[in-house]
Amino acid sequence: MRDLTGNPPKNIKDLIYKGLRSFNQKHFPDADIASFACFAESEMREIVGGLTGDVLFDKTFFIEFFWIEENSRDIGVGTMLMDKLEHQAKSMEISGIYLDTYSFQALPFYLKLGFEEVGRYREFPVDDVDKILLKKRLK
Repeated sequence: MRDLTGNPPKNIKDLIYKGLRSFNQKHFPDADIASFACFAESEMREIVGGLTGDVLFDKTFFIEFFWIEENSRDIGVGTMLMDKLEHQAKSMEISGIYLDTYSFQALPFYLKLGFEEVGRYREFPVDDVDKILLKKRLK
């Protein structure tokens, strides 16, 4: 057995991922995962925010990354992006949207949009910071 290795080579990470995916396949034989992105542009066609993630099993959206440029915050860009995502999700008969955030990020924003906290890692990844798991049911 090897010790913990920092910065492992890509082929090792890929092998571990492939092994996990193979195991999960037994529990999710019809696994269908599609990536998505939604972004906002300024009048000068510069990206000022966006979100990315995956559609899992044609049933759920998982938002992996969500970012709004500081100058574009508090003017409705984030709400617009989330509204577009939710509208698309409903048209696809998606049952829920899932994401995580840190306690110093946008928890009040997500709660205002109807998300509910479903879990929390306390003091992760450092003291005085929590990682918060959120979901919004669409049906």
